[in-house]
Amino acid sequence: MRFISGRLAASLLFTLVFIPVQAQPPGWNDPHPPHKVMDNLYYVGTSQLSSFLITTPEGHILHSSNYESSVPVIKAAVEELGFDFSDIKILISGHAHPDHIEGDALVKEMTGAEVVVGRLELPYHEAFDTPGGKEQPIDRLIDDGDSVSLGGSTLTAHVQSGHTRGCLAWSLTLEENGHSYNGFIECSLNGQFLRYVGNEQYPEIASDIQQTYQKAKEIPAEVWVSSHGIFYGLDEKFAKLQNRGPGDPNPFNDPEGYVEHVNDFEQIFLDTLVRQVSEANSPE
Repeated sequence: MRFISGRLAASLLFTLVFIPVQAQPPGWNDPHPPHKVMDNLYYVGTSQLSSFLITTPEGHILHSSNYESSVPVIKAAVEELGFDFSDIKILISGHAHPDHIEGDALVKEMTGAEVVVGRLELPYHEAFDTPGGKEQPIDRLIDDGDSVSLGGSTLTAHVQSGHTRGCLAWSLTLEENGHSYNGFIECSLNGQFLRYVGNEQYPEIASDIQQTYQKAKEIPAEVWVSSHGIFYGLDEKFAKLQNRGPGDPNPFNDPEGYVEHVNDFEQIFLDTLVRQVSEANSPE
């Protein structure tokens, strides 16, 4: 795999096993330089937690609020790019883990944005313990194939069940230098630390994530990003972007990297599943 490393795996394992539900892994909320990915798609997230701004003449769409304490970092990134945070009209909620949705209520409070949530994620949102007792905002529910539009930009939802039951990815069209590209904001294909055997809360998790890998292979992703920058090589691609000269390709246009990414995560899942089945069948 090109972008996920042993260090990342250890970090993710530490997060899932040792970090309390609403605590933050060290360094994950540090600022990252905001930047244009392509066209009207911008990165405004932290060092480890992706957040994206889709700008339009009628206001903006924000994808993922991350932790509540991430919101000021995101706001500063939006303003550094020259946009007004209060012009955010739609917040697309990230997948239903605290590090992607904890800040939803604060963004809603600050901007009045319509909050879009995947229908399959609704039970988690309704039960989520928002910091300070704020009500978790839910203004519109989205199903697979539904779209969100604003100011001439349209994003289409794709359910990628597994990492969470209703993990939502989004496709959009991006343009650069007279060419159109298939843009894709992936949810998460990371299944390394999920429980596939004996998961009473989500018994169909293994079959769901297997179907997600198959569907992911059919998506014509060219300019693609993901819920954690390390999944799509953010630092490496950003460095290339900084050194990009006239006529150089956009480093985020990486269809071959996307195919490799999907295949790598599918293999990690298969290895994990085999190990868990073996452990379940081993005599104590």
